Amino acid sequence: MTNPPSTNDAATANSPTVAQTDNECVAGLPFARGAVFCTLDEYLAHLEIQGAIDLPWWREVRPGLYERVVRMPEAQPEVATREELMRRFGFRR
Repeated sequence: MTNPPSTNDAATANSPTVAQTDNECVAGLPFARGAVFCTLDEYLAHLEIQGAIDLPWWREVRPGLYERVVRMPEAQPEVATREELMRRFGFRR
């Protein structure tokens, strides 16, 4: 089991250690509520559903580019490419 590179993102800094399982699925992700995800798309879909209870999620604004959706007016805007999100959250595919 290996850990992905660390990030300064507050959402990951305050969460349990993100870890890749033997089948390359990822556990310990921010706001995952104990779920394990095998693809970034599965995790992003989960986050979008959690957005209904005001948790942050990532919306694709154009192919391969995402913005973080946060309902706090003082939140700083954040964008990331698909590759950056894959690295940040420890996905290989």
